[in-house]
Amino acid sequence: MTTNKNNISLGNSIFTMQEASVSDEASLQQLMIDTASWLKNSGSSQWSDILEGKDVHGLKNRIRDGEVFLVRETKSKGIAAAFILRKTASEWDERLWRDHGYQTPARYLHRLMIARAFAGQNLSQALLDWAAIESAQNNYQYLRLDCIADNQKLNTLYQNAGFTQMAIIDGFCIYEKRT
Repeated sequence: MTTNKNNISLGNSIFTMQEASVSDEASLQQLMIDTASWLKNSGSSQWSDILEGKDVHGLKNRIRDGEVFLVRETKSKGIAAAFILRKTASEWDERLWRDHGYQTPARYLHRLMIARAFAGQNLSQALLDWAAIESAQNNYQYLRLDCIADNQKLNTLYQNAGFTQMAIIDGFCIYEKRT
């Protein structure tokens, strides 16, 4: 894998990272629904709010605030992945991190989504690495995220990506990585 500011190369594929625009909203909503369905079919209750028609992270507002990034595969131009990279803690983040220094400058990663056609290519790892570099370049000391505690695959991904589990709060593991 090689990464520069806008491109990620994995095997024979090159992916382009870009900030999402309002015109991407419908495609991103569909990717969220597809990801939530996949999670449900895999036995996870994470993201069940999406399937209930709720969007607790406010995708439209996050796009407007420049906090949603999408990844396009350069050959097909299709969306391969996306995530939210908040510049400030949300109410959710503040609740989870209240006893673990949420006042410290950090970016908060939410809704890491990989289109199923691009699963199994280590794209998640590449995006986590990119988010950490992006956070450091913008003077954030930490990259933080959370996931449901019983999703062992996701917990393993974050631990293998160099994140430290800080605690389990209300059934969610919270992780951070120094940038």
